[in-house]
Amino acid sequence: MTYFNFLSLAAFNTSAAFLLSIALHFNGLTTTVAVSIALFLAYVVSRKLEFYARILINSMVYVFFRSIGTRNSHCIPAKGPILFVCGPHSSQFVDPILVMTHCPRNVRFLIAAKSMKRAFVGTMSMITNSIPISRPQDYAFAGTGTVKGAGTRVLGTGTKFTEQFDEENNTIYVRGASYRVENVVSDTELLLKQPLSEAMGAPSHFKVFPRIDHSVAYEQVYKAFGKGECVGIFPEGGSHDRPELLPLKAGVALMALGYMSTHKSSRPVRIIPVGINYFHGHRFRSRALLDYGLPIEVTPEMVEAYCKGGADKRGAVDSLMKLVQGALDNVTITAEDYETLQFLWAMRRMYKPQHKKLSMEQTQQLTMRFLDVHALLKDDIRYLNLKDRVQEYNETIQSFHIRDHQVAQTVLTTDEVITTLFARLILFVVETVVLLPFFVFGLPVLVVCRIVSARKAKVGAKKSAVKLKGRDLVATWKILTATAVIPTCWSIYVAVSSIMYSWRVGLFLFVTLPLTMLISLRIWDHYLRLTRSFFPLYVALNHYNEGKQLLKTRNKLKRDIRQLISEISEKLEKPRMFSDEDFAGDDDDLFDDEECEECE
Repeated sequence: MTYFNFLSLAAFNTSAAFLLSIALHFNGLTTTVAVSIALFLAYVVSRKLEFYARILINSMVYVFFRSIGTRNSHCIPAKGPILFVCGPHSSQFVDPILVMTHCPRNVRFLIAAKSMKRAFVGTMSMITNSIPISRPQDYAFAGTGTVKGAGTRVLGTGTKFTEQFDEENNTIYVRGASYRVENVVSDTELLLKQPLSEAMGAPSHFKVFPRIDHSVAYEQVYKAFGKGECVGIFPEGGSHDRPELLPLKAGVALMALGYMSTHKSSRPVRIIPVGINYFHGHRFRSRALLDYGLPIEVTPEMVEAYCKGGADKRGAVDSLMKLVQGALDNVTITAEDYETLQFLWAMRRMYKPQHKKLSMEQTQQLTMRFLDVHALLKDDIRYLNLKDRVQEYNETIQSFHIRDHQVAQTVLTTDEVITTLFARLILFVVETVVLLPFFVFGLPVLVVCRIVSARKAKVGAKKSAVKLKGRDLVATWKILTATAVIPTCWSIYVAVSSIMYSWRVGLFLFVTLPLTMLISLRIWDHYLRLTRSFFPLYVALNHYNEGKQLLKTRNKLKRDIRQLISEISEKLEKPRMFSDEDFAGDDDDLFDDEECEECE
């Protein structure tokens, strides 16, 4: 406990106690009791500030996500230092929160020193003992002119390499990747230590990254390892919304090998990959799955090679990074572009037996098997033809504003449509009435959060060279905005009701409003699905023939996909999740109404 924390909480709680005493017309004795309780609560909370901060973080996650699952958390050792390597970093501040709240061990995350300057994020990071680390991109500046090149040679046009590159500023960042500069030949020519990942024929703008001393941050990591604590890191270096993993930074290997080379008698550091998989993660009331991989052991041979320095050290780092990359690939769902991911999701939905309702873990594992299919057949003509057909099918259902699991409802008879429509309209009216308090008190919060997060995403995408639409910022800013807006609105509602009616009405709202909002959220989840269920009924009434053709197309695609998997199953690395018997009894005219949600 620090005196600063106690004094801050004491001042806040005492002010609240005095305001409450004024509003409720407390006498001197009652006011004294209220202030005493406020000071006692400030003392209790400040003694366990991290504990209560984690409760607050957990509450925010619980409200934002509909469900969060974990896989293989039993693989995490109960004791000893662990380095959690997490990816993809697709949701800025939400990713570490998910791991912290759904890991059996307490995790201290490395956080950008720049983020520590934010009011709320910095405070919460400090309370949860996060480790600040400076990043080159936070201190980068735009280079003059444009560059192009191939291999290790970079040529500039209108550049000032001799002025902008030196021992302190020795890295060039271009086209989403950074490269160390080996030699500055002239104002218009550079030689790199590693070759460019791809030739640059067209002129490109670039940034200059300064050299950063990470010794202080590494020392904090080593101290944490020495105490047997867990440290979390996002090796991609920053958040993004790309469908593939960004190149991993070598800091993971340097931390593990650096500690073990100087603490040979201590417990070895285990590296555990964590795949963070979202199902529409940027949306309110979405789902997430944390997939923990098997621990990676750092071998004594790697530590010995690291201690030798030079080429042996680089070889040890490269060997460990290859293990980390492979382990992270095994727990994440990535592809070269979103079109490929959408195709794989569609194949998974159609391949799945109709009577099977998959858990989040099963959904993720089945998708990863289709990644293996893609790796095996991506250049096969039959596979490419199937991809074109699936894409055409997806475009058709999108034009009708329906989803894949709703296609079967587009061929209902007129009597079935009227009966179903009548029942759903009654339920829709009932839920609308029940949700009236939520519409009045909660919707303004949702609207503000959506507007702010959309603006932040747009700004972030413009500033970044790796972000596509800035979706990695959306969930973070929705939660941060809600953290500020909800207490403000709550206080306004309580104050207005107390002034307009009586303090008893204000006190009633103060107590019941949070519980009402939580219950409304559960109903809201079903209300949204109910609203979307009217679209296939509209298609059945007005476009019956198109709906019938759509169902035939889906059934043909389903049979072709299952036939393809059956033919190549022996060539796949992972075993099939379903046998031919699991598909027995599937009806082409009827499939389950399980709502499909995709990882994004």
